[in-house]
Amino acid sequence: MKRSISILLCLALALCLGAGAFASGEASGSGEATAAEPTYTALAEQYPDAAITLDGVAMGQVRRLVTTAAEAYDGGKPDETHTTGLGVTKDGGTTFITSTDDDTVGIAIRNTGAFVLGGGSDPALVAEKINFSYITSSYYPDWNAFCAALGYDASLSLEEIAQALVDSGSTARYTNLGLAVPDTVVLSDYVLDLAGIGTNDMGGFGAAVYVTDNAAAELNNFRVITRGPGRGTLFTRFGANVTVNGSTFYAVSDPDLMTMQGCPPGLFLEGKIRATNAVGASSVTYNDSVVISQGWGALSTDSDDLYTDWSNPTQLHINNSYIAVLTSGYGAYSDGGARDYFVGSVIDVPDYGAVETGMGIVSFEDCYLNVGEYGVMTHSGNSVGEIVFRNSRLHVGEAGVMLRDTANTVLFDHCTIAFDGTYTIDPTAAEVWGVDLADVDAQFGTVNGADPDYEHTVFSTGDSNCIVKLIHNSDSGSGSESSGKAPNVTIRDCVMAGDILNTAAMEGDEYTATSGPAGVGVRPARSLDVTLDGSVITGAISLGSDTWKVTHFASGDTASQEIGYAAATELGFFREGDKGLALTLENGAVWNVTETSYLTSLTIDGASSIPGASVTVDGVPTVLAAGTYTGEIVVAPGAAS
Repeated sequence: MKRSISILLCLALALCLGAGAFASGEASGSGEATAAEPTYTALAEQYPDAAITLDGVAMGQVRRLVTTAAEAYDGGKPDETHTTGLGVTKDGGTTFITSTDDDTVGIAIRNTGAFVLGGGSDPALVAEKINFSYITSSYYPDWNAFCAALGYDASLSLEEIAQALVDSGSTARYTNLGLAVPDTVVLSDYVLDLAGIGTNDMGGFGAAVYVTDNAAAELNNFRVITRGPGRGTLFTRFGANVTVNGSTFYAVSDPDLMTMQGCPPGLFLEGKIRATNAVGASSVTYNDSVVISQGWGALSTDSDDLYTDWSNPTQLHINNSYIAVLTSGYGAYSDGGARDYFVGSVIDVPDYGAVETGMGIVSFEDCYLNVGEYGVMTHSGNSVGEIVFRNSRLHVGEAGVMLRDTANTVLFDHCTIAFDGTYTIDPTAAEVWGVDLADVDAQFGTVNGADPDYEHTVFSTGDSNCIVKLIHNSDSGSGSESSGKAPNVTIRDCVMAGDILNTAAMEGDEYTATSGPAGVGVRPARSLDVTLDGSVITGAISLGSDTWKVTHFASGDTASQEIGYAAATELGFFREGDKGLALTLENGAVWNVTETSYLTSLTIDGASSIPGASVTVDGVPTVLAAGTYTGEIVVAPGAAS
């Protein structure tokens, strides 16, 4: 971007924010003072959104969002009220905000004293971020003080400092350069009903509530309904910290509107709306609340183009809340290093209770999952995150955990599993958690509506119900393959009936999900390590091989996507090299074998058992004693008693 344009953009934002004096020459070192601050309306006319959005990313959009917000809070303080495309009324103690215009935002909350930077960013974006984060704020109205605090000479221009930061590869996080963050914005008793299209849900366009820049907010007794593709209810970014209490978020998406491309093909879902999205090391806590999405996702996290702080990743905390999707989609998404913690909550969705990828954590404690396919599904071969179930009840259609070529750590601790998950929400669970199903039906048109464009296809079907299954990824995925590292599964103090299978011990030669002939998506062979700790498991625990089939389904604007699924699984010694399945039984564990199973390692202590089974090791019949056995181990069920 040319320097003159960049300076003009920075000046526009400085005037827009207007917190403290700012000299136009400060960015260039001239020291000349600016004229009096114009109004937001004047700025909107002088600098239309398209001129300052900077490729639709980062800070230009924040000005755009705030200038279309009905209520705005900057640095913890009320800002001007803007009514472009919005209606605001008050009835007693409740505030109503409505809109039918695309991309309008009901409430915007930010802290302009916060500055975050990711290495490799566009210098123009960094300059704009620095500008309204410091120079325009009351924290550093003096250019010399700002430069001294940041460690640069005041003779440098704003653009030169931004370029230097990018060149250095800095990923530093600055929060008011040591100054206190402003107080939490507490808002109570709001009703927001916003229709229209949100053109960028990763940027927060069209989100009913937008919180950014280390701002802290508490939302009490909110009722938020958004109606349109890509139009989320709550968007957080850049270290924002938000607590939601006793609130209801509905994301309704008109299936006739096809402007949103829909879910990424690798998720094999349908839908046009993520009800919430948290990015950029933001943190959101939901207490006693309801989040329902028509299709795609209820609670989502995502990577961020300008700022990802791996030491302080994005976090979701869901306490005593009800999370649902009505047609096709997931309850939550842990992307990159995000952490999703569910406590005492219901996850009631047609496809995946949660999706995990990267180095994230998905944890369920004292939860009830009613899921049509998988409790948790992973994807992308570089996923090494944690999946935890404690004191939880899983009702799933296909598997408790489906590992798609990933190396996760999985723990079941005092849990139950049943393979009766439904493709529809559980009305009993909804009512117990205070969900008004009549209200859901009135807003969404149907409580359990099916998207006519969606063909319900899963990765693995038919021949077994799995507590855990490791399969090859059916798409090209992303990132490195974590060297074929073995995922580790521990089942502690559980009584479960279901299989545990590894069908990825041979090199995979599947195809990509979106296009391409067979053989494109080659995957490394993987082992699987399983420990039964004081648990009673009834089922097969075995190596196997999947027969892959090709199918097609509609996906958003794309008429059809080619995907693959495991239509049949055959158990046996399907493996390459030293890859296999290692099973450990300890602390009185019991494995009731229901189908001949194939292992490469078996460790058993004196208190554990495999009742009635016959065992061979490298073809030799073996009577098990405490110890470790390796080789080609076949465990066959005994005669039925």
